[in-house]
Amino acid sequence: MPMHELTPLQREAAAADGTVYLYGPAGTGKTTALQHRLLRLLHGGEPAYTILTIVAQSEHRAAFLDAVHDAGPGPYSELNISRYDRLAKSMTALFWPLVARNAGFERPYVPPTFLAYDEAQVLMWRIITPLLAQGAFANLRLRPQQIVSQLLDTLNRAALNALSLEEAIARQSRTWTGEPERRFQLDDAATAARAFRRRCLDNSLLDLSLTVEVFDRQLVQHPEFHRYFRERYRHLIVDNLEEQTPAGQNFVAGLMGETQTTAVAVDEYGGYTRFLAADPHGAEAMRGRFSRVLTFNESFVTSSDPTVAPIERLAAQVENDLMHTREPVEGAGSRILRVIGGRYRREMVTNLAAVLHGLVYDQGVPPREIAVITPYMDGALRHMLTVALREAGLPYRLLRRRSSPREEPRVRAWLTWLALAHPGWGVRPVPYDVAEALTLSIHGLDPARAQLVTNYLYRPEVPELAPTESLTARIAARIGEHHIQRVEALRLWLGENAHQDPIDTFLHRLFNELLAQPEFQPEPDLAGAAVLDWLVRSVTRLRKSAPGMGLTTEAELGEAFIDAVNQGLVTANPPDWGEPPDPDGIVLSTIYAYLLSGEPARVQVWLETAAQGWWDIPRQPLSNAFVLAQSRSPELPWSIEEEFAVRNELLTRIVRGLTARCRDGVILASSDLDRRGVRQDGPLWRALGPLTRVHP
Repeated sequence: MPMHELTPLQREAAAADGTVYLYGPAGTGKTTALQHRLLRLLHGGEPAYTILTIVAQSEHRAAFLDAVHDAGPGPYSELNISRYDRLAKSMTALFWPLVARNAGFERPYVPPTFLAYDEAQVLMWRIITPLLAQGAFANLRLRPQQIVSQLLDTLNRAALNALSLEEAIARQSRTWTGEPERRFQLDDAATAARAFRRRCLDNSLLDLSLTVEVFDRQLVQHPEFHRYFRERYRHLIVDNLEEQTPAGQNFVAGLMGETQTTAVAVDEYGGYTRFLAADPHGAEAMRGRFSRVLTFNESFVTSSDPTVAPIERLAAQVENDLMHTREPVEGAGSRILRVIGGRYRREMVTNLAAVLHGLVYDQGVPPREIAVITPYMDGALRHMLTVALREAGLPYRLLRRRSSPREEPRVRAWLTWLALAHPGWGVRPVPYDVAEALTLSIHGLDPARAQLVTNYLYRPEVPELAPTESLTARIAARIGEHHIQRVEALRLWLGENAHQDPIDTFLHRLFNELLAQPEFQPEPDLAGAAVLDWLVRSVTRLRKSAPGMGLTTEAELGEAFIDAVNQGLVTANPPDWGEPPDPDGIVLSTIYAYLLSGEPARVQVWLETAAQGWWDIPRQPLSNAFVLAQSRSPELPWSIEEEFAVRNELLTRIVRGLTARCRDGVILASSDLDRRGVRQDGPLWRALGPLTRVHP
């Protein structure tokens, strides 16, 4: 947007000196004002090297860079636009000799190795496996992967809330008032967390929690860092301060005095990631530190048509019900465009696809301006939605922030071949995985014939594929000569290339030399290439940290990686496992992925509106995000009343955030029964009840 198209308030924010605090709902132009502030500095001759911009999400960084690139202000290669955790990582690496010894690292002269979330899970697996064998976490109804995730959550939330690990452990135990057995499980969690931290300190490994703790407690407090920061950065810009954690907000508060100018933007009703330690109340409390406060009220997203009620009244209807407020709601029902039902989820999805087809092809709403938002996106629902949209001729794209790679068939397939090429590792794929891998690897080999191959050739006790010449003539005829030749070529390739290459090289060669060849896949396998890329990058990263984890051989590395994936390892910011998404397609997203992306829409579909999931918070018996909040009293017991209040506040903020990103209105789509066959009547549906009753 050119400068002359900005509102007077945006121009004032872009040009303000000193410290300025931009506050208002999402969609009111605060981020645009910050982008133009950055451009004004660059056009005014300020070196990019002296400007630090902090954003809440990686995709927001791209938006700032796009704004700079489009404006063409000249060289800006040294411009630093970063998330807080990325900044903490780079600064900790830069100042490592200054802080390593005081931070407690056993060998401070050893350079740091930073663990991504994937590698941190692998290390935690190695910590808890012997504990589980000894009976730890007894009677806890969680999968081992959930235990791993929650232990890492405790470590991360402690650091991001500027708490020590011991303070976090004490809070978890002191505030629990439920069944006494949980305290034993919390003790096991404390044992695992301490062991993980000890392993990191002994081997100069830094996961997110230790990186943030070293940065927040050691580096940011160091006079030399203040001197460096003062000499380098003259301008500080922070977008979405409400999504920053207390540690991030402490950084801004502690160093804004070192710069000539500081500008921050805060979304009213934001702070959607409180379960990840975001602190919206802390962001709002910082208002008094700024010399100027600019309040943004004019929305660039929602309709200003005076003939229809403001869409904010739809959010007010929910807020009045949950928070017992008295906001005006007249006309709110006009912003509910349709109510779509169905007894089961499949019926609801079928009905929804027909309505969306009409929106696009009859009413002319571009698909990219429609967002389907749901509290959860399990594999079955994702499959139903994508199939229904394809059959309706509607393009789509998925927004996902995390995923479990084992849910992608090609990940399982490529790792199956890795295991069969290295039988000495002791990884024995089950016959189902082998049959699935054959189907995905050999074009035209259907699941029935792939199962025949597996039944007659796969030896799981070895594990290996037997020579195809051992097939009887009858079975060979059923499978087909062409497919048998491909199976034999695959078997021979695996045998010839076993033990020769590192894992990442092996996977690269497997795909390029064999599976991507025309006789295996006549058409380019884009999804397979994306999976290969993720696997190679993941193994390469894991290899860098392997010595500190005690993984000293390629076999140990491979076994640990395959086991972590099979157990449910979760990857952050996953690639597109399937076919490349259509950038102009309908958005399919979970609530938080959509809100954090910042994308507006003309029409939103609130899928499964009656589901309890809209009101739920993650069930984490080993890591209560709200107990670990820095602003919460460490002595106050966690009560049912507080949990209900937190749930109501979060749902209110969610609905406020959604309506602030919606222009025309919402479609409510819900099924009578959930995936387990239980009747649905969640708080969001009940809150909207007076409005839904007027719709057929």
